[in-house]
Amino acid sequence: MSVKIPGWSLIPALFLGLCLAGAAPAPAAAPPTPPQPQILEASLAPRSAKILRQVALDYKPQMSPADRERDLLKKIALAKRLLDVRRLVELRKEAQSLIQPSQEVSWEALRNRRLPNGDRVGVTLSAPVWVPSRDQKLQTYCAFEKKWQTVAQTTPRKSGYVWFDPSMADINNKSRYRAETIQFEVNSKFAPFVALLLEYIFREGYYDPAKRVPLMTVRGGEDTFAVSAWTAPVTAECLSFPDSEGDSLAATVALCQYNDLSEIFHGHHAPGSNHRLGLALDLNDFNYPGVVDGVPNPISRSIRQYNRDAMYKLDARQMPAWVYRAAKWQGLRLPQEWTYVGYNTDWEHVDVGTK
Repeated sequence: MSVKIPGWSLIPALFLGLCLAGAAPAPAAAPPTPPQPQILEASLAPRSAKILRQVALDYKPQMSPADRERDLLKKIALAKRLLDVRRLVELRKEAQSLIQPSQEVSWEALRNRRLPNGDRVGVTLSAPVWVPSRDQKLQTYCAFEKKWQTVAQTTPRKSGYVWFDPSMADINNKSRYRAETIQFEVNSKFAPFVALLLEYIFREGYYDPAKRVPLMTVRGGEDTFAVSAWTAPVTAECLSFPDSEGDSLAATVALCQYNDLSEIFHGHHAPGSNHRLGLALDLNDFNYPGVVDGVPNPISRSIRQYNRDAMYKLDARQMPAWVYRAAKWQGLRLPQEWTYVGYNTDWEHVDVGTK
C-alpha cells in the first residue's frame, strides 16, 4: 500500500515569555542545558572518560556556524593529541593487536580486554540526540551469534538502546523534536571521536532547529544485534522510489507491516568488519524490506543517494551532506569510500578505514 508523500515545511519554534498582569515582561529563558556525552563505565576506562570530558564542545550564546566549526576542529585536534593518534586507522591496528592471529575477531571477546593504556576496550557511550516527538525507546541486545534471530529471541546481553517512530510526518516535524540520549557500545579509545561527531550533530540542531537530524539508531561495536522479537506487530512508514538505480526523487510513502520490531532493528557483521573492533558507526540503520532504495535500505545503488540534502528533505532520517563533512574532518571513512560490489554503497556506515 502506498500514498503520495505529503508536503511539509519546517516551522520554527517560538518561545513567548509569560508575565503577570501589570508587570514588566520577563527576560527570555535560557535554553536548557543539553545532555553531555559520557562513558557509562568511566571507572573501567578512566583515561578515555577524562579525555572525553576535556574535548566536550562549547555551548556559548549565539555561536555562529563558523564558530561551531572552529570549535569542533580544535577539539578534534586536541583529542588526537591527547590520545596520541594521527590517523584513526591506527586505532584499528591497535585493536587487532589484541586478537590472537588464529582467532576470529569477536567484539564479545575483545570488549573485555585492556588497551595498552589500561582502559577496557568496550564501553557504553551515552550521547545527545534529537528524536521525533512520539519516539519509543527500545532496548537492544547483542552476542557472538551467526543469526540476528538468535539474539532477538534470546536477548542475551543488553547493549544500549535505539528509538522508533512509525510516522513520516512525525519524523519530518522538526519543530516538535525533543532532546534525548542514545546508548551503544564502542571502543573506548574511539569514544571521544564518536562523542565529538554526535555532539556536533546535536549542537547544530541546538542552535538551528532546521538542522535537527533525528539520530534514532546508532550502532557501534557488536557482532550481531537486535531488539527483542517479543513485541507486537507494527506498521511503519518509509519512502519508496520508482527505481533502484536512478536519480528520481518521486517517492511515495509505503506502509510496511512487520511481525515485531526486531525485523526492523537487527544486524550481523562479517568477521572483517570494523564494528567487531568497536571502530565503526551506523547512523540510522534500519531494515525495511519491501521498499525501493529508500532510507531503510542501507545498501544502495541509486544515483539519487549522492544528493544527500534532497534525500534529507524528503526523509529527515537521511544524513545531510554537512554530517559527512564533519565526519571527514575527523578522518573517518565515508560511505562514498565504502563499496561492496560495483557501486553499491552503505550510506549509514562510517568507520576508521582499513589502510
